[in-house]
Formats: sequence, C-alpha cells, structure tokens
Amino acid sequence: MSNSRASWKKVLPTAAAAAVMLTATTAAVPAEAGAEEKPSATLTVVASGLKNPRGITAQSDGSVLVAESGEGLPGCAAGTRCLGATGAIVKVPFGGSMSRVVTGLPSVAVGTADPTTVNASGPSQAVAGTTAGGGYTVLSAFGGPGTPELRSSLGDSAKTLGTVFRTGDNKVLGDMVTHEATLNPDGGDINGNPWRFVRDGAGFLATDAGSNDVVAGPGDGTTSTKYVLPKNGTAESVPTGIVKSSDGTLYIADMGGGQVGGSRIWKVPPGQQPQVLVSGLTNIVDIAFDWKGDLLALSYSSSSLAGAPTPGSLSEIDLSTKKVTTIPTGDRLRQPSGLGVDIFGCVYITNHSVGTNGQLVRVWY
Repeated sequence: MSNSRASWKKVLPTAAAAAVMLTATTAAVPAEAGAEEKPSATLTVVASGLKNPRGITAQSDGSVLVAESGEGLPGCAAGTRCLGATGAIVKVPFGGSMSRVVTGLPSVAVGTADPTTVNASGPSQAVAGTTAGGGYTVLSAFGGPGTPELRSSLGDSAKTLGTVFRTGDNKVLGDMVTHEATLNPDGGDINGNPWRFVRDGAGFLATDAGSNDVVAGPGDGTTSTKYVLPKNGTAESVPTGIVKSSDGTLYIADMGGGQVGGSRIWKVPPGQQPQVLVSGLTNIVDIAFDWKGDLLALSYSSSSLAGAPTPGSLSEIDLSTKKVTTIPTGDRLRQPSGLGVDIFGCVYITNHSVGTNGQLVRVWY
C-alpha cells in the first residue's frame, strides 16, 4: 500500500484478484509481533452468500445486523464503474437464518470479468434507528476517489454514498465526502471514504479511511472535524474501527498504510486528544469489546497489502496491561472485514468480504 490515501480504495480489488490466484494451501496465521497465543478457536459459518459484507452490529434481541455493500450493478462491463441498488442490511437471529431486512441501497463497483469477485462500496455499517425518521441508520462507504464530482457523475441515486443516512426517510445525517472536499482537514488529496461510526449523543462520530480523520455529526446534516490521526512515519493512518466504552472513552484503530506492524489503536478519554494505546499490529480493520471488557482487533491480512492477501487474524488486548494475545484461527479468516460481539459474548466476523460469496462466522475460543 502506498502512502496515497487513494490506495485504500484500490487495495481490496487488487487483493481480491490476487486471492483468486492463490492455491488452497496457505500458511497458518503468524502471531503479531510480541503477542501471545490462546488455544485454537472454532469458526462456524452462520450465514453465507453475502455480497461484500462489511460491519456487524449486535442487537439487544440477540440478533446481529450485517451491512452488505452489494455488487454494484449486475452485468456492469469489466473496467466500467457502475451504480446499482444491490446494497442491503442483513439480520441474523441467534440460531436462526439470515434475512435481508432492507434492500435496494446504493452500491457502486467497477465491473469485473468474474462478477463473483467484484468489490463494491456501499453500506458499511448499520444500526436500528432511534429517531423520528425510523428505519436504520447506515454508514455508506464510497470507493475512490471519494469526491463530490465522481458521486455526482453517478446520478442522484448515488447521493447517500460516503454519508451517514437514515433508511426510513433517506435523510443524510452527515456527508463525509462533502466534508473532505470542503475542509480537507489533513491537507492531502481529496478522498472521502467513511468506514465505521458510533453514536455520540443524538449524533455520531465516524472514521474516514480516505481522509485520515474522525468526523462528528450532530445528526442535522452538518459535520465537523473531531480528530485528525497523524501518519505513522511516512504511512497514512487510514482510520477504521471505532468503539466507545461506557465511560465515554473512545478507541480508534488505524491501518498504518497497510504496512506490516504499522497499525495502531488509539485511546481517547473524554475531553482529551487521541493517544496511542498499542502499536505494532497489522492491517486492523475493525475493533469491538469482548464480554470481559477487553478489546478485540481484527486484521484483514498479516502481510503488506501491496501483495496478495494472506490470512487475517484476531487479537485480544487487555486494556489494563496493554497485553496483546493472538486468538489462533488457522487460515480460515480470508479478507475479513467486520467484527462484532453479541449480548451472549459470541464473537462474529464477516469473512471472504470481497465478492459475492461472503460469510458471517461465529468464533469460539
């Protein structure tokens, strides 16, 4: 992965193409540097056939929501960027079968010769709505370059790409693409591509993997820059996962430019600026609290994103001691994207997240 922010938009399609060329025999996931290992985990597929599955949200009824970025426009010519209505929100009850509770959401992708490998941008996280508009609150990613001009060229149906919006009335609660184009908080190239969000009072805080910042939105359509995450040496930060503890402390992950050992997790106590909690991780794309209150971190690949993807990994971080423990998952985590923990303490991961054969897996360890 280069230092350009645009590279995060290109790396998943590149990794997906390389994955097709891999043989079935792969090396076991290496532990992060300095991390200890737990006994091997058991992974069980609880949903399959997902189209570019992304973030996971646990609900109070024991079910989980999975955001599907979709497949763009089916039949889109190879090499052509097309907008489709294939984004969705999937609900998976505990012990039950999945169902798509919302369909027809905007999804954009560049067509591929093998449509099963298409990498789409669209819904990246969804939570059940609590406002008058009803429905679900959705964060939608926007594959690069994330500019207002590119979005406008796709037509009016693309207006929620790169935003946080409500499905009930289609209201845009915050537009990260416009925010980036207007303010460009880190002074780099213009590229808005939000990835995850957390509720913050009546509004939200969202990470933007394209513009290296965390954006605040009160929910009225306006936005402001909350934090700009600095580079790790020469590598762009690329913020990804974000969670909030019961005392209001934020934890934010970054990918560190897709370099081995470049990922960091930041701690932000209320009223303070981000400070590095742990470093030396690799390609962290999501984080979540486990049942003990420790932090889980999901790695997309254990190698540099400049090459073919290798198996991902799952780590547990003791927030008191900062000790990082690897949870062995063998080579079964392939291009994982989302991480969530339900009310029973079960861990879920979206697996094979590039293409139309994605999975939701439950992890026991």
